[in-house]
Amino acid sequence: MSSVNASDFSRRKFLKVAGGLTASFMLPVTFRGAQAADAKLPWITTKYPTVDAWIRINPEGSVSVFSGKAELGQGVQTAICQIVAEELDVDMNRVQMINPDTSLSPEEFYTAGSVSIETSGMAIRHASAEVRDYLLDMAKVTANINKADATVIDGEITGTNGAKTSYWSLVNNKAIDIKMTGKVAPKDPSTYKLVGKPLPRIDLQDKLTGKEGFITDIRLPNMAHGRVVRPARPNFTLRKVATADVKKMPGVISVIHDGSFLGVVAEREEQAITAAKALSQNAEWEGPALKPVHSDLPTQIKNLPNTTETFFETGDVSQSKGRQISAAYYRPFIAHASASPSCGIAQFEGDTLTVWSHTQGVFPGRRDMAFALGMPEEKIRFIHAHGAGCFGHNGADDVGMDAALLARASGRPVRVMWSRQDEMAQAPCGTAMRMELKATIDSASKITAYEHDVWTGVHGARPGLQFYMDAGKGTAYLPMWHLNKPVKRYDIVDIPPKFGGGGERNANPIYDIPNTRVIKHLIPEMPLRVSALRTLGAHGNIFAMECFLDEIALDLNEDPAALRIRHLTDPRHKAVIEEVVKQSGWTGQKGGNGKGRGLAFSRYKNRAGMTAIVVDVDVDLKTGEVSIEKVTAAVDAGQAINTDGVANQVEGGIIQSLSWALMEEVTYNEDAITSLDWTGYPILKLDNTPTVDIYVINRPDQAPLGVGEVSQGPASAALANAVFDACGARIRELPLRPEKIKAAMNS
Repeated sequence: MSSVNASDFSRRKFLKVAGGLTASFMLPVTFRGAQAADAKLPWITTKYPTVDAWIRINPEGSVSVFSGKAELGQGVQTAICQIVAEELDVDMNRVQMINPDTSLSPEEFYTAGSVSIETSGMAIRHASAEVRDYLLDMAKVTANINKADATVIDGEITGTNGAKTSYWSLVNNKAIDIKMTGKVAPKDPSTYKLVGKPLPRIDLQDKLTGKEGFITDIRLPNMAHGRVVRPARPNFTLRKVATADVKKMPGVISVIHDGSFLGVVAEREEQAITAAKALSQNAEWEGPALKPVHSDLPTQIKNLPNTTETFFETGDVSQSKGRQISAAYYRPFIAHASASPSCGIAQFEGDTLTVWSHTQGVFPGRRDMAFALGMPEEKIRFIHAHGAGCFGHNGADDVGMDAALLARASGRPVRVMWSRQDEMAQAPCGTAMRMELKATIDSASKITAYEHDVWTGVHGARPGLQFYMDAGKGTAYLPMWHLNKPVKRYDIVDIPPKFGGGGERNANPIYDIPNTRVIKHLIPEMPLRVSALRTLGAHGNIFAMECFLDEIALDLNEDPAALRIRHLTDPRHKAVIEEVVKQSGWTGQKGGNGKGRGLAFSRYKNRAGMTAIVVDVDVDLKTGEVSIEKVTAAVDAGQAINTDGVANQVEGGIIQSLSWALMEEVTYNEDAITSLDWTGYPILKLDNTPTVDIYVINRPDQAPLGVGEVSQGPASAALANAVFDACGARIRELPLRPEKIKAAMNS
C-alpha cells in the first residue's frame, strides 16, 4: 500500500501573480500557425533530436510519452502529461507515460537535482509543439484543411471548409522522425487550459486503491524470493557461516555463499525470511571499528582526513573592515527512511538480464551493472518501477544487484525485498556536515564579508556516476565489494559545481555581499556509508546560513525579514519574502514564554526555485519539547505546470525537513549502526504534523524551475530560529532534541 504524505492533509492556497487559468479543456482551439520561435532547445535534445524519441501518436487514439525521468512520488509524470495534452490539444486520459526503460526511453542520466521539468519536460514540450505543427501540415495535404484556420478538439482536426481528420488517422502507425528545429513555438501561456491547473496525480488512483502500482506488486512466472544477510555496519568480512541446516529448510532453493556475500533463495517470501534469519544466527562477522562514534562526530569531524579546496571567492574577505560575528553549525547522518524498504527483481533469460528497479537512474545503473558483472550493456535491460518513497541514493540500486546475483546463482527470476533493518543498516545515508561561518558587519550595518567553511562527506556515490566523472574504474554496487573475487569501489569524488555541487551546494550566499569565500573540506572516508540525500549539501548549508543571518539580525536589533530584503536586489527574491511576511502576518520576532516564530529564505542551487518560510512553534519550557503549530511558505518556481504539484512538493519537503530537524539522526557505536527501526530512528508522524499553508507565485511568462528540493534548507532553519524566539535556546547542532533545548535554556 502507498505511504500517504502527511502534507496531503494540510491546507493549501494558491497565489496568482501573472497570467491566469482559462476555459475548460474541451473548448475548441484555433491554431494560428507555427511562429518563428528560434527557441533555445533543452540541451538533452542535442542527444535525442527527433520528436519520436519523446512522443508517439498511436493509431488507436493514444499518445505515448517517453522520458528518462522517473516518477518518484514528485508528480513529474502528471506534469509532463499536462504539458503534452496542452500542446497537442488532447484529453489527458489519452496520454500514457512510459516508465524509464533502457530499451525504450531517452537516456537522461538521473532523476535528481530538481531538473526534470526544466530538461525533460521542456524537451517534451518542444517535441509536442513540433508534432502538432507537423500533423497540421499533413492535414493540409490529406484533407485540404487550412493550417491557419484549423481547430483541434481532443486530437480531431476541423477546417473552416467542414473537412475533418484526426491525429490518429494521419499518422496511421508511422513514426514521426522529424528533427526538432526550435522554429515552432509552443503555445502562448495566455491560451493555456491545462498547464497551471491543480490537476490530480495520474498515478495515485491505483496506488491508493491497492492496485498493482509498486515494484513490490510485480510477479513474474516461476519467480522466487531472495534475502541477503549482512551485519549492521558498513564495512564487514564474513569469517564463517554454517549453511547445511539452512539448505534443508522448507522452500529453500539455494544458499549462496560467495566471499562475504551471503544470500538465500526460496519459493515463498516468508520462507526466505526465515532462512535468512537462520543464516544470520549461524554467521560470524568482523570489521574495523566505526570511529568517531556519532556522539563525538560534531567536533571530531574536523579531524578526519580531508582535502581542502576554495570553491567560491569574490572580492577579498581579508580586506573587509568592521565587526566580526562567527558561529558553527552541525547536522548528523540522516537516513532516507522511506515508507517501504527497497525491492529489486532480476531475471536471466539465456545471456540477457532484465532488472526491475526503483532506481533514480536506469541508464547509469545499467552501465555500472554491466561493468561489475562483466556483461555487455546491450545484454542488460533496466526498467523503472515505482517505489514507496525515494529521496536520493537509498537501497534501490543495491537490492537490484542482490537480485541479479541471486538470479544468476539460482537460475530463477528472483525478487529481493530488504527488511527495515537492512535498509537502515546498509543503504547510504546523507552525510554529517559541520559548517563554520564568519561575517563582517560595517558601520552602516551592512554585511560586507561572508566566510563559509564546510566539512562534509561525499554527496554522490550512485551507480554509474563514475562514468560521468573522473572516478576511476570500479563499481558503486555494495554486493560486488564482498564477493570472493570482489569488484572494487570506484574512487570517491563529490558532485562537481557544474552539476550544482555536492558538499558546497548553496554555501555561496545569494545575498548581496561583496566579499565572500567558501571553503570545502571533503572527507573521502566517513564512519558510515554516505551518498546523495535530498538537497545534497544544501540542507546543511542553508540551515547554517539562515540561522546565522538571524543571529546577525539579533545583534543588529533588526527584523530578520528586513535584514534579508536589505541584502537582496533581485525583485523575485524580495517578492517571495514579502509574500510570506504578508501571508503569515509576520511582525518580526517578538516571542517568548514558549511561543515563537522563525523565518528563513533560500533559492535552491542559487538558480532554481525560491522559497521563504515562517514557522510558528510552542516550546514547553519545562521539558524542551517542541510543538510546531503552523508553517507558512511562499514559493516562486517560475511557470507552475501543476500548482497542486508545486505545493505538494514544497509542503512534503517542509514536513520532511521538520522531521530531520526535530528528531532524525543515524546513531551508531564502534561495532554497529544502532538506529535500525522506527523506535531507534523516529520520524514526524501525522498526529504532530502542523498545518501548512503554501502560496504559489505562478509566473507563466517565466521558465519553470524545479521544486523538489527548495524547502528543506529554509524549513529547518526557520524552525531553529522559531525555537530561539520562543525560549532563547540557540541550537546549532541538529536535531533539536528536547534535552538540548532544555540544557540551552538553563545555561
